[in-house]
Amino acid sequence: MDESIPLDKKCQSSIEFFKVKTYVNTIINGVELCKEKIAIDPFIQSTIESNFSPVISRINAGLDQFHRCLTEEMVADLRYFNSLEIEVDSLRSQLETQKTQFLNEIDRLSREYYYADHMNAILGVYTKLDKVTNLQCDYLELLEKCEGLQTELSKSKMMSKSFESVQKHSINLELELQQ
Repeated sequence: MDESIPLDKKCQSSIEFFKVKTYVNTIINGVELCKEKIAIDPFIQSTIESNFSPVISRINAGLDQFHRCLTEEMVADLRYFNSLEIEVDSLRSQLETQKTQFLNEIDRLSREYYYADHMNAILGVYTKLDKVTNLQCDYLELLEKCEGLQTELSKSKMMSKSFESVQKHSINLELELQQ
């Protein structure tokens, strides 16, 4: 049970885990029905009990242990998934805040540039060279800010990949249950 499920045996969704659980319950119900039918014939019942009782006990103990371990793993995976979800939401919120700040900064720079442009025109010192220089400075500032936002976006994509690996692990657990 401690072994990893190979990645090539992925399930399509976490819903399949619940299907597996339903299948296991169906098998258990089938065993119970067999027990009821066997109980009708005392000879079959005593033969099965004498020959298979230790095996059935071991299987039941193994199933109980498997169920406990699976429940523990599911709880741990759910906690991890929830923490990733919270972290992704936090990063998304941070990116939205930075986007707003970036847009506000662009607006502020536009107003400053317009004011400086207007003042230069009034003073008569506005030249094409000054305009190009100002645009280059503004472009460099905005480029630096874009690179910073791109870095933040890259971090967010890495979190998405972490989430995908958790989802793959969940799928692997589902496959293990199906086997």
